[in-house]
Amino acid sequence: MKIQSGNQPVPGPPKPPKRELEVKPDLDNIADRYNGSRATGNYVSGMTLGALKETVATTVQSPRLAWEIVENLWQAETIGPNLKILGTLAAVPAAALSIPAGPFYGVFKGFTTVAEAMRNRPEGEDPLRPDTSPDFARSVFSAGDGTEANEPTTMTGHLCKSLEELGEAKLEAGEKPHDVPLLSPAFSVVGGVLSGVISGVVGLVAGLVAGSITCGKEMIGAFKGDKPFGARVGQFVAAPLNVVAMPLALAWNGIKESVPRGFVDGWNHGPIKPVVDTAKASAGITVGVIKEAWER
Repeated sequence: MKIQSGNQPVPGPPKPPKRELEVKPDLDNIADRYNGSRATGNYVSGMTLGALKETVATTVQSPRLAWEIVENLWQAETIGPNLKILGTLAAVPAAALSIPAGPFYGVFKGFTTVAEAMRNRPEGEDPLRPDTSPDFARSVFSAGDGTEANEPTTMTGHLCKSLEELGEAKLEAGEKPHDVPLLSPAFSVVGGVLSGVISGVVGLVAGLVAGSITCGKEMIGAFKGDKPFGARVGQFVAAPLNVVAMPLALAWNGIKESVPRGFVDGWNHGPIKPVVDTAKASAGITVGVIKEAWER
C-alpha cells in the first residue's frame, strides 16, 4: 500500500477472484468402485476360506463320520436289520466320498456367509462399506455368538448331527422298521444287466432279419412302377441302410425300456422275474417286427 500526501492510502493492484473447488465427474463414483472391489475380495476370500476349511475338516473327520454311520444305524429302531448291514458295508465308502464333496460345500457356505454378512452390515454416513472378512472368518471358525456352542459348523458335523437324530428315533405304536431284502441291491443289478443283454441281442437279431427283408423289398420295388430314373437309383442305393438302422434302433429301444424295469423288478422280486418278462417282451417284439416287414 502506497502513502500519498495528506496521509491518504493509495489502493494497490486488485486481488484475483477466489476460485471455487471443483470435483471432477470421474471421481464421483470412486467410493462405489472401491466398494465393488472390496465386495469381490470378500466373496473370493470367503469361498477360498470355506473350501480350505471343509477340505481339512472332511479329511480329518471322515473316520468319525464312518463310525457315526455304523453306530447310529444299529441304534435306530426305525431301521431294519438288512438295511443296517448294507449301511455298515457302505459306511467307509460314504465317508470317503464326503472328502471330495467337502470343498464344494465350503465354497457354497463361504459365498452365502459373506452375502449375509454384507447384507446385515450397519449402514452409516461413511460412503465406504466396512470390510466383512473378519465377520466371515469368525463365522467359519467358530460356532457363532456363543449361544449355540454345540451347533456344527462343518458339513461332516451336520451329517453327524443328522445321524445322531436318526439313532435316537423311536418306533411309534404299531409301526414297523424300514427294511429291504438283504440281496435286493445285487438282484437289482443282475436283473437290470441281464434284461439289457437279452433285449439288446434280441433287438439286433430281429432288426437284422426285418432289415434284410425290408432291404430286399426296397431293391425290388425300385424297378417297379412308373418312377423317374433318379428315384429308382436313390431307392436302390438307400435300401441297404435298413440292415444297419433297424438293428440299432430296436436294440437301443429295447435296452432303454428293459434296463430300468429290470432294476426295479430285480429289487422287488429277485433276478428271475425281470429276465422272464424281458424274454417274453422281446419275443413278442421280434415276431411283430418281422411280420410287419414281411407284409409291408
